[in-house]
Amino acid sequence: MRLSETHCATVACFDLSVTMSIKEYIMKPVLGALSLVIAGSLTGCGYLMGDDGFFRDRGADYQISQVEPRITIPDSLDSKPLGDMLPVPGNVVDGAAESFEVPRPEPMQVTAGGSNYSLQQDGGRIWLQSQDSQAASWPLARQFLSDYRVGPARTDADLAVAETEWLNFASRADNTLVRRLVPAVGEGRSTRGRDHRFLLRIEPGVQPGSSEIHALHMTRSAGGDYSDWPERSENANLERTLLAELESYLNQLQEGGANSLAALEREPADIPVSLDEDGAGNPVLSLQTEFNRGWSLVGSALSRAELPVADINRSAGVYYIDADAVARAEQSEAGFFSRLFRRSPPPPSDDNDRLQVRLTQVGQQVLVSVDRSIDTAADPGQARELLTRIRDNLN
Repeated sequence: MRLSETHCATVACFDLSVTMSIKEYIMKPVLGALSLVIAGSLTGCGYLMGDDGFFRDRGADYQISQVEPRITIPDSLDSKPLGDMLPVPGNVVDGAAESFEVPRPEPMQVTAGGSNYSLQQDGGRIWLQSQDSQAASWPLARQFLSDYRVGPARTDADLAVAETEWLNFASRADNTLVRRLVPAVGEGRSTRGRDHRFLLRIEPGVQPGSSEIHALHMTRSAGGDYSDWPERSENANLERTLLAELESYLNQLQEGGANSLAALEREPADIPVSLDEDGAGNPVLSLQTEFNRGWSLVGSALSRAELPVADINRSAGVYYIDADAVARAEQSEAGFFSRLFRRSPPPPSDDNDRLQVRLTQVGQQVLVSVDRSIDTAADPGQARELLTRIRDNLN
């Protein structure tokens, strides 16, 4: 019994040894082949993606590129001139610096062709934008009233507010400012038996170091005792005209020194004006004056002509006028039979419901044109009618 058990154990151990030897004999080639496959795959990555691979990175090829001579085209063949597609600049900034300090932007300066003061409008609000601070604009506004001989009834330097005395336009007709305000009263409104006064208020601007000059107008019966200021000007045309006159005064004060009123008094009442056509046949109004004065004159003329200004862009020199307001003004001036037999114009579309009265400084004159957009001129007949109304209300 014991001999049999010993024999079985010996046979089992022999079978186990044979099995392990066979497995080891079979696995060695498999492991070797697997190692070769792994090594080959790693070598293949270098073959595809390395410096000499098929899909290599060509971002630095310009460093080893060679300058070849230009291709010579035989005289018998036609060719277009060839040039470098990507020329390399000669002065290349060294980008090896790891960090640098970004300089602060320079403060915006007004160019020689610009001005420190410009009329701004937002909806029904209009004000005079000043590049000077509130403290610097306040004495200039006081000087404006003093030079035009308009006495202040009340001033508050802390609030930067000045109220003018009551002005009777009929009895103060010799005053320069009154003469320029009277046409803005409006057609059908008499200046007799009425007193007017204005309030100038200077507020800090949105940008640091700037300010906004606002005006308010009110009127009452001559000799009355009503003195409560309204929330809005009772005559928006007078408000606009006063601010336009203040703008012109301050710009001329900036350019010509403190004797601006004397220059205004010496300036002839009528400036040379002509209505001509440009090279394309579009009507153009020519004003023999400088831009600031021309801008103020055109703004006052639009007020006198009762053409409401929807918006303004002082830097671009553009007044935006509602086209339907121009059509209504033309219709009101036409005779009975003209209105009866005249075909009604189609209502303006949303994109073309505004006309642009554009002022352009050319040499010693200002050219006034009427456009639909920056690259589209208005109808010549409509433009001529509008420019004629501006010309008739300039002086």
